[in-house]
Amino acid sequence: MAELQTFVPVTPSEIIQSAEQYAKESYRLIQMHCSATKNNEMFVIYTFEKENLQMVNLKMDVNVGDTISSISGVFFGAFLYENEIHDLYGVNYSGMAVDFQGTFYETAVKHAFAPTVKAETKE
Repeated sequence: MAELQTFVPVTPSEIIQSAEQYAKESYRLIQMHCSATKNNEMFVIYTFEKENLQMVNLKMDVNVGDTISSISGVFFGAFLYENEIHDLYGVNYSGMAVDFQGTFYETAVKHAFAPTVKAETKE
């Protein structure tokens, strides 16, 4: 029987320290994603995995235009997720190992998945 996943709240000021702690404990970053809810709320989920499928999910509430420190200095591959989240949701990252400056994805509408864009296109 599969265990339920847990989500641990994290703030932008805690994310680097949290990533460093998971790296020290031999976790690896397996995914990051941003989601927008029906209530125009957004959050970023960071999922770390250790041997035997031990997973930890960190959940950070965000808004369009927020700036979050990049964890790509700890987990290099995070720059891919961070560029994607920036381009599609409008969340900014400081200190990315590789910053595509908003050109990672080419979309007809800037920040196409941000809740404010969804609200504007319904009118």
